Amino acid sequence: MSAMTRDGLMDFMTDRMGLDPEGVEDDTPLFSSGILDSFSMVDLIMHVEEHTGRRMSAGEVSLDNLDTLSGILGYVRREAAV
Repeated sequence: MSAMTRDGLMDFMTDRMGLDPEGVEDDTPLFSSGILDSFSMVDLIMHVEEHTGRRMSAGEVSLDNLDTLSGILGYVRREAAV
């Protein structure tokens, strides 16, 4: 399990999901805006699970936790503190 950084997350999304980082801010909606699709969400969930060392429950798979860079990093930080 390793720490997740904003740069590392952005690199992952750029390389794995084809995200164009231009104009993507910490609060840019990624899924609800259509920038990323549901297939990308599956990859993201797997990536987050690797970094937290635990599986996300169905209730945790939400736009609150996964729609923005800040939401993803906040979720990972909360889970790392548990």
